[in-house]
Amino acid sequence: MREAAPAAPGWVMQDRAYRTFLTQLQSAVRANDRGAVVRLVGLPLRVNSNGTSQVYRDAASVKRDYERIFTPSVRQAILNQRFERLFGRDQGVMIGDGQVWFDHRCTNASCSPPGPVRITAINR
Repeated sequence: MREAAPAAPGWVMQDRAYRTFLTQLQSAVRANDRGAVVRLVGLPLRVNSNGTSQVYRDAASVKRDYERIFTPSVRQAILNQRFERLFGRDQGVMIGDGQVWFDHRCTNASCSPPGPVRITAINR
């Protein structure tokens, strides 16, 4: 008997911005629209790989290193993710086995109202 994947937390399910974000990200990746994917990245973006970390501070550098950041396995995790199976915690919402983390970006000190949902970290 196979164990069912955990359901997304209620706070994720109730926030339409998360569903909209995932749909937009999956559509952009499916269409190989790199510009659209980069527009869904929050800056600075932390990319972790093999025990090291790189911080991207501008969209131009993300665009330049797109293939190194959005590897085939990262893109596949994005495409395979079902909204109702997202994992969420205090650090945000996770795609796959942690390949992509995303959350609302704060636009002011109180983070109210919450800002747009953007990718915050990539783990390759």
